[in-house]
Amino acid sequence: MLSVTCIDVGGTFIKAANVICGEIRDEVRMRTGQPALLKRTLFDIILKMGGEAVGIGFAGLIDKDGMVSKSPNLPGLGTISLKELIAEELHIPVFIDNDANLAALGEWKYGAGRGVNALVMFTLGTGIGGGILIDGKLYHGSGYAGEVGHITVERDGPLCQCGNYGCLESYIGAEKITERAEEYVTMGITTTLKDYDKITPEIIGREAGSGDSMALEIVSETARFLGLAISTYCAILDPQRIILGGGLSGLGEPLLSGVRKEVQKRLYSRKDIDIVFSQLGNRAGLLGCYEMVMGEMADKLDTH
Repeated sequence: MLSVTCIDVGGTFIKAANVICGEIRDEVRMRTGQPALLKRTLFDIILKMGGEAVGIGFAGLIDKDGMVSKSPNLPGLGTISLKELIAEELHIPVFIDNDANLAALGEWKYGAGRGVNALVMFTLGTGIGGGILIDGKLYHGSGYAGEVGHITVERDGPLCQCGNYGCLESYIGAEKITERAEEYVTMGITTTLKDYDKITPEIIGREAGSGDSMALEIVSETARFLGLAISTYCAILDPQRIILGGGLSGLGEPLLSGVRKEVQKRLYSRKDIDIVFSQLGNRAGLLGCYEMVMGEMADKLDTH
C-alpha cells in the first residue's frame, strides 16, 4: 500500500495529508506564508509526513514538467521548477498539477463528480480556479486549460492580479466579496452584516438566506458573474455536471439557486445542466493529488 504525501497549496492556506488507498490520514493545515519561504515549507512538510511519493496541487500555471510560471495569488513567487527542486533534493517521486485541476479529479473519483464523464469544476476561494474532465481524464489543452477565473466578464473592469482587466476573479474572489460587504457596512447601509466583527462568505450566505437585502444583493451579483462564466463553458463543452467548490460555497443555497437561474437564462441549447456543490470540501484537492500520483506511478510501471 503506497503512502502518498498530498499537498494542496492555495493562495491563503496549505493543506497536507498522507493518503493510503484513498483514505486521508495525518491531515494538517497552515497559512501559505511568504512566497520566499514556500520551498522550505514544502520540504519540511514532506520530510515530516514521510510518504513514499508526493503529489502537489498548486494555485497557478503549471506546465507538464512541473514548472510554476505564474501564480497571481502568490505574486512574489516568480518562476520555479518546483517538481525538479523537490525530487532532486529529497530523492522522492514528485508529481504536480494545478490545484483546481486536482480538486476536479478528486470530486470525479470520490465526490460530486462520480458517475459522469464530462464535468467542469469551479474552485471559488481567494482566487477562482477551474478544472475540466473529458472522458474521465483531466483536460489540459496545450498546457493551461481551465483558468476560469481569468475569463473576461467586463471589458473595462478592474485590474486583476494576472494583469488583465475585468476578470471573473476580480469580481467574485472571496476577498472582493467580503470587502464589498464591509464597504456597505461602513457606508451605514441597513444590513444585519453590521452585527459581525469579521464578515465571511458563510455569514453573507446565512444572512442572505434570512432575507437581509444587502447580503442578498452581494450573493445575487456573485451568482450573475459566476453564471455568465459557467454559461460560456457550457456552450463550448456541454458538460454533464458543473461542480462548485471552495470557500464561497459557504454562500450556500442562495448562490446555487442564483447560478442555476442565470445559466438557464443564458443557454440556448441544453438548459438542464446539473450544477451542484462539492461533496469533498477542502479535501477534494488532497484526494485529487492522490489520484494523480497513483495514475502517474501506474503509467511509469506499465512502461517498464
